[in-house]
Amino acid sequence: MKKSHVLLVFIFLLLIPYICSLLIIGIGYNALVLHSADIFRTIIGALVGSLVMFGIKATIQRPVDLLAMETNDDFLKQLLRFFSIRRRYFFLAANVVLDFVLCILATIIVRSFLTLDQIVGTSTGFVMLIMLISTCLGAYVEYDNLSIDPKQH
Repeated sequence: MKKSHVLLVFIFLLLIPYICSLLIIGIGYNALVLHSADIFRTIIGALVGSLVMFGIKATIQRPVDLLAMETNDDFLKQLLRFFSIRRRYFFLAANVVLDFVLCILATIIVRSFLTLDQIVGTSTGFVMLIMLISTCLGAYVEYDNLSIDPKQH
């Protein structure tokens, strides 16, 4: 697979949905938690969010492995390895810690840029729409290479 195709699939199938997942965690936390600015509550919300992100990464493991096998670019392979949960325990723990920090940032950014009416209102729908369109585009670009049976048409 050409590097440009791998990059397109990475952006549309992994990166944009990952960012949207962080935003959904931030929106959900701020919509559901009273006194969401409390640091202890933010830490608990980020801990739950990082476990959710770990679960999301488990569901995308097969496409990540297929993309990593298709590329020869070392930098792109390292970007793909960020989404991999089949790694040594140290890197796995570091990945969860990074997700924890990103979840904290997501809750703070959502709280800073959106009003409570926007958080409780339509923001989740817009983020879900972006995620759906991005995932559809990423799957369309390289459906044959990412399917379980590539010979199937």
